[in-house]
Amino acid sequence: SNALKLLSEKCADYSGIEERTLFKAFEQREKIDSTGFGGGTAIPHAKLDLEKPFIAIMRFKEPVDWKSIDGQPVKLVIALVMPKGDKDNTHLKVISSLSRKLADEEFIQQLTIKESRDDLYKFIIGKMEENVG
Repeated sequence: SNALKLLSEKCADYSGIEERTLFKAFEQREKIDSTGFGGGTAIPHAKLDLEKPFIAIMRFKEPVDWKSIDGQPVKLVIALVMPKGDKDNTHLKVISSLSRKLADEEFIQQLTIKESRDDLYKFIIGKMEENVG
């Protein structure tokens, strides 16, 4: 989809990983089932040959169709790119922690009102660190 393409482009700029590689990995994951799991949010994820995981956060001005579970278009995307050798399945822990948070309306509201990228990033990382310990 266009949204995945855009996401892959942005992640490529940031990470130095090829856009094509990212797109393929995200797309393969979406084929299993949609990572759009309601409330206007999606958590696409990919496992690639890299040393360090990274998280990308993207907000769309116009909501996009993500074939979400609840049929709602997606406004907010939190993409996780994890190393292939993720023995502890950290990405699953992160995803379940995020999905719990995303079920919390107050959390979602905070995400939509944070104006700057830095604020948004710090907020999400802070919330996730509360859960991972």
